[in-house]
Amino acid sequence: MFRNVTLKCLTEIAGVSVSQYEEQFVNLFTLTMCQLKQMLPLNTNIRLAYSNGKDDEQNFIQNLSLFLCTFLKEHGQLIEKRPNLRETLMEALHYMLLVSEVEETEIFKICLEYWNHLAAELYRESPFSTSTSPLLSGSQHFDVPPRRQLYLPVLSKVRLLMVSRMAKPEEVLVVENDQGEVVREFMKDTDSINLYKNMRETLVYLTHLDYADTERIMTEKLHNQVNGTEWSWKNLNTLCWAIGSISGAMHEEDEKRFLVTVIKDLLGLCEQKRGKDNKAIIASNIMYIVGQYPRFLRAHWKFLKTVVNKLFEFMHETHDGVQDMACDTFIKIAQKCRRHFVQVQVGEVMPFIDEILNNINTIICDLQPQQVHTFYEAVGYMIGAQTDQAVQEHIIEKYMLLPNQVWDSIIQQATKVRHSCNNQSIHSCNNQSIHSCNNQSIHCVIIHFIFCTCFVNKLKSASENMTG
Repeated sequence: MFRNVTLKCLTEIAGVSVSQYEEQFVNLFTLTMCQLKQMLPLNTNIRLAYSNGKDDEQNFIQNLSLFLCTFLKEHGQLIEKRPNLRETLMEALHYMLLVSEVEETEIFKICLEYWNHLAAELYRESPFSTSTSPLLSGSQHFDVPPRRQLYLPVLSKVRLLMVSRMAKPEEVLVVENDQGEVVREFMKDTDSINLYKNMRETLVYLTHLDYADTERIMTEKLHNQVNGTEWSWKNLNTLCWAIGSISGAMHEEDEKRFLVTVIKDLLGLCEQKRGKDNKAIIASNIMYIVGQYPRFLRAHWKFLKTVVNKLFEFMHETHDGVQDMACDTFIKIAQKCRRHFVQVQVGEVMPFIDEILNNINTIICDLQPQQVHTFYEAVGYMIGAQTDQAVQEHIIEKYMLLPNQVWDSIIQQATKVRHSCNNQSIHSCNNQSIHSCNNQSIHCVIIHFIFCTCFVNKLKSASENMTG
């Protein structure tokens, strides 16, 4: 009858840290756990009990999460130091894991706060991963710190929890709505974005602690997507969002091996699944992941080229949100890997930017005007990376060929429109090299204004940063 009020009182007490009352805190913990096991046995399916429970029972689960989170954050190490209480500590962590599975965001946030605290604390105590680094193998061995050793089984379950429940990142535009339809998201869900950031930070800490275990969990879940045993939009989304969230947390060689497997499996899954909705979900996940790993793309040209060509394919996909994501991912890659597009790579006969410009009509033919702006902005970043002025001016001519053709057509059809445009205060292109070229051709200036209104201000800032 009074269990909710009692738990709230105990939580308030647990939030106090006074060293002279350590024994009292130990007694509080042991007595509370003893009572808890009688009311809620360790084998209880708390997730199911919560979904079927009444308000009072659901409040009890939330109050329990608050108590455990508060006590373990403030006094967890006090319990760790007592070998006779290790089993009780493991039971408390087991309850935390069970409560973390409850399908209630506010309760999950409470649990996440503790898991983040624990993972960060263990990482700061000893940043080296328990997995063997290829740089260290055969030379030096790091024993698992005793405290981390104590939490190893729990940490593995928390990794699985984070991968299974990862929130949606801001970059993902293709979502499943409440009616089970795949649609484009127009309104940013700030609550979901903040939850993603907290989960990402937690999973990055957990990956630093043992990246091999994180890779094992993700690889197994991806395999279950491919073979169909765990296939669902939700499962694939959370897995891919988790994969994208740990960018930079693995050793580079491990990251390479892992990502090659991930992208190949996802591309295979895209070919395997039928239906526009399935393909839209898979495509959005491919685009999100590749956009998160610029280090890998910069180091592997053939893979980068394959990824960009796949983005060009997605630019023809008319499902809501796919083209937007393709353009957004393309500009993100262009910013991070810009120099690779203007250099002749091994095995190639020309820089990839020449291939893009030679096929630009085909690439952008299905895009909307704002998407074309984004595409041109992305190519502009690539052009800005070309240091040879003569080569750059030649590229700019090809870059502006299509817009100039359109403008010439407009000029021929409407002399009054031309007169009106000439009297406007027209902003010149902001890349310094492009500015020089455009002084030679007023057409270039005007068309860049028409096609790249948004691009102008952004490229100016980028050019100043590059030359500054």
